[in-house]
Amino acid sequence: MVALLVVVALAWVVQPGDAAPTWTGRYMVRAGDSLTAIAEDYGVSVAALADANGLDWRRPLLIGVALRVPAPRAASNGWTGVYTVASGDTLSGIALRFHVSLAQLASINGIDPAGLLLIGARLRLPTAAMVDLAQVAESDPYPHGAAGYDVSFPNCAGSLPTPQGFAVIGINAGRPFTTNSCFGSEWAAAQPPRSVYINTAYSRSLARHITPDCAAASRNQAPGRASRRAYAIGCSEAAAALELLGTVRPLALWLDVEPGNSWSSRLSLNVATITGILDHLLTQSPRPTVGIYSNTDFWLQIVGLWSSLSVPEWIATEATNAPGCPAGFAAGPVWLSQSTDGLHDSDQAC
Repeated sequence: MVALLVVVALAWVVQPGDAAPTWTGRYMVRAGDSLTAIAEDYGVSVAALADANGLDWRRPLLIGVALRVPAPRAASNGWTGVYTVASGDTLSGIALRFHVSLAQLASINGIDPAGLLLIGARLRLPTAAMVDLAQVAESDPYPHGAAGYDVSFPNCAGSLPTPQGFAVIGINAGRPFTTNSCFGSEWAAAQPPRSVYINTAYSRSLARHITPDCAAASRNQAPGRASRRAYAIGCSEAAAALELLGTVRPLALWLDVEPGNSWSSRLSLNVATITGILDHLLTQSPRPTVGIYSNTDFWLQIVGLWSSLSVPEWIATEATNAPGCPAGFAAGPVWLSQSTDGLHDSDQAC
């Protein structure tokens, strides 16, 4: 199976006056490659390899592209810079802003993650853990052909399906920042392995839920107040869902992306929202497995031709009988396929 993985290469241009970089050679991308694997093979960081080639890790890497491989840098005791704490900062917000885990940041500075930060304190920044979405998708935990089901708040008043090979339970009451009041009982009734799905949406009205940490993280995004707001909303949706989960550790977290929720007619804002959710979830420690529930029609309506994501996919078929495993809507592997009889949703592992 030919895999189209991480990052479309953009032209590398050395501006006049730039110092000439040190290269160890070139690498031709092959089927099955990922940016992380190539970096590990050459002993360089993912960030260095991406920067050396002008790469964006959210876009697919085309087979046959030639990458310049930078020379490995000397070790820097696991940290790459210093940040001075400003008024309003929190440790979790700084970690999110620089794409490192809270545990990493606290450990490298020898501080309590729950402690107070002093304004003016200088924090060492650990080496950023670039998220390779293709690598996240490589290990499918669902046995091929296994049968399962998904439930959420509409099932609170009715009977639950008979426990099967796996289950996916909704944490929200149909909208972000809401709570499925019977999540606990549905989770307890399900047979492991159990996963969770999160409702996603974009609306300016959701900006009231933006957390200070997510607002700070959004400032590193592409210019534009609306895009930064959308990113911060998505980030905050993820943060709210994680707070609801508490100590629950699902097999996977699925993002429910469908037009039944509110979305912008500016598709770029919807993309920014989903990016904010993914960024927040994938910088957690330990890093969860994250996938997206949608289908081709839903996806096109909400994000247009943004098809480069290589996270796992759960296909909403709306079929009455199990339809097998339809084609995906982006660049990720299809892990699950859903059908429904109008009362209960059934799922099949692909």
